[in-house]
This record gives sequence, structure tokens and C-alpha cells, in this order.
Amino acid sequence: MSSRGWAIALGIGAIVLAAILLIVYLDRYRARVGGRNAPTPVLVAKQYIPAGTPGTLIASGPMYAPTTLPRKEVEVGAISDPQYLAGRAASAEIFPGQQFTALDFATADTASVDSQITGTQRALSISIDGVHGSLSQIQPGDSVDIYSAVGGVVKLFRPNVKVLTIPTVPGPTGSGNLILRMETKDAATFAFAADNTQLWFVIRPVVGAKPTKPSTANAATVLR
Repeated sequence: MSSRGWAIALGIGAIVLAAILLIVYLDRYRARVGGRNAPTPVLVAKQYIPAGTPGTLIASGPMYAPTTLPRKEVEVGAISDPQYLAGRAASAEIFPGQQFTALDFATADTASVDSQITGTQRALSISIDGVHGSLSQIQPGDSVDIYSAVGGVVKLFRPNVKVLTIPTVPGPTGSGNLILRMETKDAATFAFAADNTQLWFVIRPVVGAKPTKPSTANAATVLR
């Protein structure tokens, strides 16, 4: 082959090599840029969340929204799964639009009373004695039906009341306190009933409990 032919061949080879290198470079560039812009799921606050707010409350309410952001905009430790919040609480203030990150949440005592109530729910301590309830048999998380005795009449006061915790160890007579969950509108009624009537605490089944029908008893109904 003449020198002219070799020159043409080398020129074509150089062009082909340059094209290959360009294609490889473009593929790598697209992969790098595409990875940085890849949609990535994150959780973002929809409202102000005070420090100490239970994670279960955040996960079950309208406090956050799942969204996607380019990977390059996602913060380190960003949270994408709301189940991560279970057993944790906000360790600092979180503001609207802020991404949830692992640094924003710390392990919390999920047995604490304030982590078991939300919104209009409240917790109230009620005393109980061994005659009118079986405190030794009640565990936090159980539900009880409460009956009230006043003026010679016993009637259903409130059904299916959740026991949040038992703050005192039952004494030898089975007496102590229960902290019960209730609505704000019922707190005064519960407090009055606790001070001015005799309350009976009836343990409900853990599972499969049927609704408790309202009932009233007095001397006439007992003796008939």
C-alpha cells in the first residue's frame, strides 16, 4: 500500500477512535448526570413540628408528605419510609418544607403517657381499690368498662376506656391508680364521678370484645 493509502487509513482509524471515545464519554456523562438527577423518595414536613412530637403521631397524621426530589438535592440520612418514625420522637424543631432525616429523630419512650394520646384526647389518673376492680389483673393497654354507683343505682358510666399505664404498684389490698385515656369533653365528668360516686372497673377481653350495652341496676331490678 502506498504512503497515501496508509495516511488515509490512519486518518479513518483516528476518526473512528475519536468517535468511540466520544460515545464512551457521553455515555458516562449521561450516567453520572442521570444518577444525580434520579428521582429519589423522601418525606417532607407539611407543617411545623415541635421537638418531642412522637413519631407515631407524625406518621399517622397530616404532618408530612411523601415526595420525590433529584438525588443531588436529597439530604444525607433522608427518611423515605414513615415506619422508621415508630418508636422515635422529633429531637429538634422541624419546619414546613424540611426533609425528614435520621438526625431529626431520636429513640423515644413509647410507653410514656403523652406518646399515647393525640388531638383532643387527654389522660386522667383515677384511683381504684381491690373491692371495685382487679388492679392486679389489669395491664397497660387493656380496656375496661366503668360503672358508676350513686343514690342506690348502678349504671354503665363509660364503656371501652383505654388504660394507658398503672403508675403505682398495687398494694396488698389491690388498690392503686389507673391513668385512663378520654376525650377532653369527658375529663370534668370523669373527675366529678371519681370524687362523688363509686366507680367499678370491669375488665374487657383483649380481643373480640363485643360492644357493652348500657345497663342500670337498683334494688328493684336485683330483687325481681
